[in-house]
Amino acid sequence: MSSNRNERIQQGVEDGWVCVGALGASHGVRGELRLRSFTDDEETIFAFDDLRKKPNGASIKVKKVRRHKDDYIVRVEGIDNREDAQALKTTKLYVPRDVLDDVKDDDEFYLADLIGLNAIDEAGNWLGFVRAVENFGSEDLIEVVLDEPVKGLGRFAFIPFRKAFIPTIDLKADRLVVNWSDWLKTQVIATADEQEKSGKK
Repeated sequence: MSSNRNERIQQGVEDGWVCVGALGASHGVRGELRLRSFTDDEETIFAFDDLRKKPNGASIKVKKVRRHKDDYIVRVEGIDNREDAQALKTTKLYVPRDVLDDVKDDDEFYLADLIGLNAIDEAGNWLGFVRAVENFGSEDLIEVVLDEPVKGLGRFAFIPFRKAFIPTIDLKADRLVVNWSDWLKTQVIATADEQEKSGKK
């Protein structure tokens, strides 16, 4: 079995479940939490009747309290204090995939569909494969395991999921295109800035 297919299985992509959101830090002292929605229409996450804590995991009921910047403040059924809320931090929320397939257009895809895709550059050269889609609080990042390590970066590239860096996604061809040269320039700039700051200390 190929490495990228292994990654798809490990990420739960082939289990019939799709990650639609994730709980963040607790908010206040009454058990409220932040929630980041991964659905195209972010409000959709509150319409699902069968949210789970993990693929085929325990059911969880989430109720919107209000919008908060790029996230939501929510209440979770059965949680009424900060300590219990904090214990749910980073919990990913899943729904059965067939629920989404019923409303998905033919040209739409889920972030989970990207896991395992081959990654190529603008010229069609092989780069590696997509290992995961991560979000560390600011935006979605495509984690690409590189076939050849890049000096100063290693074998793992975290590329912002923006049209400027990921212009083409072709699920039928099992690949996505990375504007590799443009992304590398941002890494060179970041490294130079870090070195300059270090030199001033």
